[in-house]
Amino acid sequence: MLSRTAEGLFWMARYVERMSNTARLLDAGRRLDALPRRAGAPDSEWTSIVIASGCSGSFPGDPKTADVASVCEHLVRDETNPSSIVSCVYAARRNAKAVRPAITSDVWEAINQTYVELNQNLEAELDRKNLSAFLDWVRGRAALIYGARGETMFRDDGHSFAELGKWIERADATARLLDVKYHVLLPDVADVGGGLDYLQWTQILRAANSATAFRHVYGRSVDANGVVDFLVLNRECPRSLRTAVNHLYGELQTLVSKHDAPQNDLLQRVRADYAQLMELTLEEIFEEGLHEWLTQFIMKINIIASTTADVFGFGAQPAVQKMQVAQ
Repeated sequence: MLSRTAEGLFWMARYVERMSNTARLLDAGRRLDALPRRAGAPDSEWTSIVIASGCSGSFPGDPKTADVASVCEHLVRDETNPSSIVSCVYAARRNAKAVRPAITSDVWEAINQTYVELNQNLEAELDRKNLSAFLDWVRGRAALIYGARGETMFRDDGHSFAELGKWIERADATARLLDVKYHVLLPDVADVGGGLDYLQWTQILRAANSATAFRHVYGRSVDANGVVDFLVLNRECPRSLRTAVNHLYGELQTLVSKHDAPQNDLLQRVRADYAQLMELTLEEIFEEGLHEWLTQFIMKINIIASTTADVFGFGAQPAVQKMQVAQ
């Protein structure tokens, strides 16, 4: 497969996944913002979304002053922000158009129709009432594109490059969504494990569309241990980090040439990361510190993404790459 075709499919899938995950982050902010807070407690929800999205550097103004209006403007409408939903839809369509012969008409129509409908859905002001409906639309369109690709594309190298892009982006996004909780400070350390802590972790699960599955699997109250176990270590959860890295390794196995040393080095790196993740325990994550562990994971995933571009001949990384890891 030509490297430019592989690159187009890889980034097409990344942008579709990114638009969905940006919507999930915003949904997390919306849900957390609606929770009760004590008098005098800081309004850190929207600041946490800016930081966890990796957009602190591009956000206009001090992220500490972020509110629903400014964050929605930057993460939804701002075309200069490569992680905004508008930018992701435009970039997904641009990449899909560039590789039109390598995708089916169903995939193209699903992406193109999303592009056509986007401006109509952005005509209304994204206030608290309209924001929820818009985010649901974004996630619904992403699901439609996933379905079209999964049901109609031939399982060849092109499909594998698209899957590789999707799972790299999902791993990064799940880690960022979990890290939102770190940046939303509880009013008091005594509240850890209390009612507000429970509500905040529940909203993280709901933003990941995982609350029902969590209750089915664990059958207990939501807490930090359960959510981290589910979204990091549970191999049956479609949004967990273990699941994502497992798929990354599997797709690379089908793509790597036995005679290409850099490609094999990448495969072995991902294999080692997967083996380490499989042996990881919940206690080890919290012993290191959840935020610290997630930060290292995000860095590793972005190194894998950049190395993938290099070893498969994508050339220079597009300017629309993720900005920075949340600190």
